[in-house]
Amino acid sequence: MKAIVFDLGHTLIDYYHEWRGPEAKAIRQTYDILSRSGAAVEGDEDFFTYLSGLLAEARARKLAEMVEVPLSSILGRCFARYGWNGGDDVMNRSLRAFYGTLLETRELIPGSVEMLGRVKERGLAIGLISDVAWGLPSEFPMADMRHFGLDDYFDDLVFSTDVGLRKPNPRVFKLALSNLDAGPKEAMYVGNSLQADIRGALGVGILAVLKKSKFYQHDDSIVPDEKISDWSELDAIIEKHADG
Repeated sequence: MKAIVFDLGHTLIDYYHEWRGPEAKAIRQTYDILSRSGAAVEGDEDFFTYLSGLLAEARARKLAEMVEVPLSSILGRCFARYGWNGGDDVMNRSLRAFYGTLLETRELIPGSVEMLGRVKERGLAIGLISDVAWGLPSEFPMADMRHFGLDDYFDDLVFSTDVGLRKPNPRVFKLALSNLDAGPKEAMYVGNSLQADIRGALGVGILAVLKKSKFYQHDDSIVPDEKISDWSELDAIIEKHADG
């Protein structure tokens, strides 16, 4: 084995476990930002309905096509509807409003730093594939990784908004492997989602390890190669497949 690739949200860092509340709060904050900028926003309910619809449309496209839809493009469409094209400040503040809702419940999953240290000591390359919440710019999850001291352990980072792809798109897994100079049989992927992480890894022949979490949707049709509940269990799995 040459490399281990990890998911980020709910695998290494926990955020919200129900997205509707944070999204609604972020939309309300975005309305306040735009209305105070001088845009022709007549009512918060109309704005809420419109932006909620754009976000739902983007979610459907992401799921169907396995591509990323940047939040900046969604907000750009929304702002244009209300006649606003007054520069980057409103956009940047709105992006930060969405990101800010994640910080309210951001927690490092216990043992993540120590586990990455053990993987690094084995001489394995460490990669990341992360679908970024709402299609936020990758600078935001990078800030989370720096905050918890995770960033120094990674040899390669693949964020959905940088590459325009979302899991389980096989192209994003192949890209991560290529960046780490590892073949599918030389790598392990660890993530918490059967539908995105495990399906994607299995689809390209990578050893797929399910990291159990509170944010989990069961699917009998997707069977991981291995399962763990705690990072202490990963060491034995790495040893078991060390010669793979």
